[in-house]
Amino acid sequence: MKKNALLIILSFLISITVLGQETKIKNQDLSNIFPKPKVDKRIELVSIVARLAGYQEYNEDYCKTYTKDIHSYFDKFKNHPLISLASKLRMENGIGFDAVMKIAFHINQPPKLTPKVEFNSDIPESRWGKDNALKFLELLRDFYVVSEFEKFYNDHADLYSITEERFLPIYKTLNIDWYNQYYGINPNGSFNVIIGLGNGGSNYGGKVIYPDKKEDVYAIMGTWIVDSTNLPVYKNENYFPTLVHEFNHSFVNPLIDKFSNQLENYGKAIYKLSKGNMRRQSYGTWKSMMYESLVRASVIRYLLKNDSYQTATNQLIEEIGNGFYWMQELVNLLYDYENNRSKYPTLENFMPVIVDFYDKIAKESETMYEIKK
Repeated sequence: MKKNALLIILSFLISITVLGQETKIKNQDLSNIFPKPKVDKRIELVSIVARLAGYQEYNEDYCKTYTKDIHSYFDKFKNHPLISLASKLRMENGIGFDAVMKIAFHINQPPKLTPKVEFNSDIPESRWGKDNALKFLELLRDFYVVSEFEKFYNDHADLYSITEERFLPIYKTLNIDWYNQYYGINPNGSFNVIIGLGNGGSNYGGKVIYPDKKEDVYAIMGTWIVDSTNLPVYKNENYFPTLVHEFNHSFVNPLIDKFSNQLENYGKAIYKLSKGNMRRQSYGTWKSMMYESLVRASVIRYLLKNDSYQTATNQLIEEIGNGFYWMQELVNLLYDYENNRSKYPTLENFMPVIVDFYDKIAKESETMYEIKK
């Protein structure tokens, strides 16, 4: 049995050091790279396919009127070959969650629905594979036509307009310049907020990388709060940290991937002891845990810089409760990064320090648990 590490951690005084100096990145007009949030045809189309194929995470029912409309309109197409393929890929390749959204934002708008960049074994995502992804798009184009998806989308134009308008206050709160300051790199592309009305409480991040190295970054925001008329409601305290979180994935995940050989043994050791909490949040591998860990610590650093100490502390307590029992130490470690930017111009430069940190956490972890042999 293992002791409750959360109670041990919370017995200590929450102490988060505040942001120090930061590398100065050349000021830019960010309005052209941070368009207003929108509902996107690709996201709605592909999420509806996942819903019809029975993907549990795409079958939440928060926006009841909208999801009722989806089933009323599209259920008669459940026998389409696309739905069969989607079900098969779920079972055999583990397609789901972010893999669904990644193929959606890697394709051009309908009716084209063609790859924005050349697909390969890792693009749009490794679980797809090139051949499966291309077959999916072939059938998706047919499904789009046969189902008359455009009619469904146009019939809900007013709902989409209200949704976009209601998300604006969340969008306007975000300091998009923080990302290039914090990660030490100038943005080369766009930051896109997409609102998924049928995505329930799930949110996703990712990016498209073009041959010229331009990058379009995406935060796909779910919708899980509605008012008495079943229209979506976006409250800052519920949605804002998640928006900050999802954009962080586009910067953090490639760093974890790049240093995966150095992190793997430590990550596996930590995951072995915390896998119960991780699996409850659908993080099934040590690497997904590592993605989330650094992303969540970076969100807290954002809140310290742009919100309040109390908001950041509340977020820290929540993350410890989620099973990231090392979060306080990692947040404080990132203070060292932020306060020594002449030595560490980018977070990538700081990654060897983070690797050493996880080495220490892996060695100390078993002392926080009592394990029966």
